[in-house]
Amino acid sequence: MKSKSGEPWCGDATLAAHSGTAISRRRFLLSAAPVAAAGLLCPSSIAPASATPLDVCLRISPLDSEIASGHTVRTMAYNGSVPGPLIRLAEGRPIEMEIQNESDVEEYVHWHGFSLDARFDGTEEEGSLPVPAHGRVRYTLPPQSSGSYYVHSHSMAHHNLTAGTYSGQFAFVYVEPRQDAGSYDREIFLTSHEWEPRFVNMTKEALSAEEMLHLRVDAEAENEMGEGGWDVQYRFASLNGKALGHGEPIQVRQGERVLFHFLNASATESLQLALPGHQFLVQALDGNRVPSPAHVSTVEMGVGERIDAIVEMRSPGVWVLGSMDDEARGRGLGIVVEYAGAHGEPVWSAPAAEAWSYGLFGKDKESEYGQEQLQFRITRLPLGEDGFERWALRGEGQDNRDSLTTVLNQGKHYRLRIANESGEFHPMHLHRCSFELARLHGIPSAGIVKDTVVVSPYEAVDLIVRPERLGPALFHCHNQMHMDCGLKTLFRIER
Repeated sequence: MKSKSGEPWCGDATLAAHSGTAISRRRFLLSAAPVAAAGLLCPSSIAPASATPLDVCLRISPLDSEIASGHTVRTMAYNGSVPGPLIRLAEGRPIEMEIQNESDVEEYVHWHGFSLDARFDGTEEEGSLPVPAHGRVRYTLPPQSSGSYYVHSHSMAHHNLTAGTYSGQFAFVYVEPRQDAGSYDREIFLTSHEWEPRFVNMTKEALSAEEMLHLRVDAEAENEMGEGGWDVQYRFASLNGKALGHGEPIQVRQGERVLFHFLNASATESLQLALPGHQFLVQALDGNRVPSPAHVSTVEMGVGERIDAIVEMRSPGVWVLGSMDDEARGRGLGIVVEYAGAHGEPVWSAPAAEAWSYGLFGKDKESEYGQEQLQFRITRLPLGEDGFERWALRGEGQDNRDSLTTVLNQGKHYRLRIANESGEFHPMHLHRCSFELARLHGIPSAGIVKDTVVVSPYEAVDLIVRPERLGPALFHCHNQMHMDCGLKTLFRIER
């Protein structure tokens, strides 16, 4: 977790993962320590005086990033790149951490999937420590179990399409397992994101972020907004910060077993990826091993979800690993996979349609936990005066009031039923605690542990939750627009 000089580092030995080049696990494990890449260290001149050396230093600063040839986006980012450099940690070890904010606004930095104290979780709702403008905070993160996590801005965005998860403030976090890491030859980390968002409406022209900051709609003119209100669309999309065809290809060899780590770091968009002529053997969801690994032709992730899957390279050629959605792929959501010795234009061919379900990877039985049931409803409210959606996540007895804090007892099993009464998909994320999927759209399941679950339109899921850490725990839709518009609630964990 240190460079050879003993300085803190914020990622892998190189930025290879972010250009599409694979990282050799053997090379990582056999090296005495990773060598910090240029620009990833806390400047020694501002390092705090402390007897405890830093493991990770995260720096928030503006960045001009070229996502396609001749096209640069201006954003806030971590440590001078999008995505931020891979943060690779050792299982079972505490992490001494500092966050430096070189921007002009206060920021919240959320450790997605981590089990930790609410003070360090990075949300305003939980009373976490903010990172002041041109300031810094330092704290120790507790040891985490192995798996895929990520870190991102948790600031509210509302009309500001440069803030929160619309920005380039996100990075993959991987906790290396101490043992039984699996059978594979190489690993590749891929992170999706969209760029240059704008608000659009069926009856209005698209408006820029600057225009939306000043938008106020007369309530009497609400009908002009259309029934759907405003939505978000994007001009570009990327994997590892580069649009399809504008980054280095992933170089593979025939016969290799490649472990792909996928992260959907979008602000609002679901992700469905395929690699023509290949299948994904899904190993883990949200960093947790699944009880029944299974082969699929496509992997699907709601906002904030992660998937670890092995691909056996047995179809030589030059391929596009990309979005199943033609428009998203056209905006750049893909990357070229090139076999050694292969030449020619990259080939895209959509695989046959197949149903995606978490249940493919679970046990076909009812979970034995969670006798006390709490029910919550996702409901869409009438449009606000500014033409934006309004959402609510309400428990029993909260029909005519704003969402209230629900008290849960530490160490007790609860069954949470989340019923989606809307026509949209909602990736629901629980902070500081994982859950087991117990029932998916009426079908029993067991053994799948996650921190984010997509609730389909007019369907319901049952989650088994056993909270361990005291204090507030946020539960919300990870679609930034839905969260900004009220789709969240707060649990309070007590003894």
